[in-house]
Amino acid sequence: FDYRACAKHHQLDSAMTRSGSRERATPATKTRFQYMAIESRDATSIESKSRQTSTHEEDGCHSSLYDSDSDGESHGVSRSVGSHVRQPPVCDQGVGHYIRTSLGELVLGSKMNILLIFAPFAYISQWLTWGDAYTFSFALLALIPFAERVSFVTEDVSKYTNPTVGGLLNASFGNVTELVVCIQALRRGFIRVVQASMLGSVLSNLLLVLGSAFIVGGTRHKEQRFNKVAAITNVGVLMVAVLALSLPSILDATRHGSGGVHEIVKPIRKLISPVLLNTTDHHPEGSASWIVESVPGGDAPLWLSRLISVILLVLYGLLILFQLSTHTHLFEDAEGDDDDEAPILGMWGGIFWLAVITTFISSLSDMIVNTIKGAANGLQVPILFLTGILIPIVGNAAEHAAALIFAWKNKMEICLGSAVGSAVQISVLVIPVCVLLGWALGTPMTLNFHMFETGTLFLACMGCGVILVDGHAHWLKGAILVFSYIIIAAAFWAHEDPKDMS
Repeated sequence: FDYRACAKHHQLDSAMTRSGSRERATPATKTRFQYMAIESRDATSIESKSRQTSTHEEDGCHSSLYDSDSDGESHGVSRSVGSHVRQPPVCDQGVGHYIRTSLGELVLGSKMNILLIFAPFAYISQWLTWGDAYTFSFALLALIPFAERVSFVTEDVSKYTNPTVGGLLNASFGNVTELVVCIQALRRGFIRVVQASMLGSVLSNLLLVLGSAFIVGGTRHKEQRFNKVAAITNVGVLMVAVLALSLPSILDATRHGSGGVHEIVKPIRKLISPVLLNTTDHHPEGSASWIVESVPGGDAPLWLSRLISVILLVLYGLLILFQLSTHTHLFEDAEGDDDDEAPILGMWGGIFWLAVITTFISSLSDMIVNTIKGAANGLQVPILFLTGILIPIVGNAAEHAAALIFAWKNKMEICLGSAVGSAVQISVLVIPVCVLLGWALGTPMTLNFHMFETGTLFLACMGCGVILVDGHAHWLKGAILVFSYIIIAAAFWAHEDPKDMS
């Protein structure tokens, strides 16, 4: 085993870390790095020719070196050939030590966890019947840290897999909070709650989360750049989702759908004798009466929404293939800049904690759904505002915090993945899954989100596409997005569903 070559690699990595990335290095520094790399490769080649090495030694420095930071401290994470990380066991010091370590990280690992104090108050409020407004508020606040911890556990578990499986895990569990809330609402037949929360989550990610990230990043960096090809691709997928939501809404609004039964109001006038007519009246008809006639058709058929949902799920599968297999070069910068820290929870331990956290999320979501109508009356807040604005903000708290941090660090590819990527997942994954789950539960969940909501989503996607088309970000673009979200929030407050819409 060539320790001198390993030392050369350590010296090269430390020098690169202290001096910054290759793009920011001076020409002289680049030349020094290249010379050191060539020298270390030559030394390794000479030593490998002069001695017979075993199978373990053939992996060289890349399989046995410990990751080093800029101070030369090792983290104890060994790398194998390729991108897969061979992780050390997490229970090597006993189960008790593992439980203390994992609980300490889960409870104390995020500043958002201070909101966990509201979880017992939510259960107490429900048990002592303090009122729907108190139970709803406590459960909503307690849901924020649990949503953030789900993202942390999923990322920790994904470190034990290859990049493809890790990407699928993050995509699947990234929106588990919204999905659990929608499942609880579907079980009770609250279709409007599901529709408004899904739409509000997309709007929150596109406008509030992305706009806040641009503002935070713009305060530190005059101008930030990102891969506009990947960004516009995501916007294109969003426009397909808008098309999918628009067609059932248009069919319903124009009464040209083939489903359901609609009513037509027809006037009926009785003829009267001309003798009784006034001399100034030229209409040989009496006062009008009205009849209501039921006519088949008019609504968007339910099968259309289910067919479109299946097509959107196929599109989402193609998007995953595009991102993780065929066009990974568009996202390599995001993966390469991300910090590769050692896992803490372990593979099966992470799955266990993921199940525990999801159980709490399900319980709190059940409280939110049960008390949302009473909370709207008690707080004097429109129910559409609660479901379309407040609940999505809570569900996107993890993405919001991550996007702000990455924008501050000028990691714009990851920032866009947290904001726009989450909106895409909800549009072409979570919404179609909710339609199919409603089908399984016997709830007629449709893609007819109605004209006001669909028009709002269309305008938001168009505005976001205009902002991202040039591949540059600054604080003014962020302000435009945030102000647009405030305007939409005010419109949600002012909007009132028709009386015949449940």
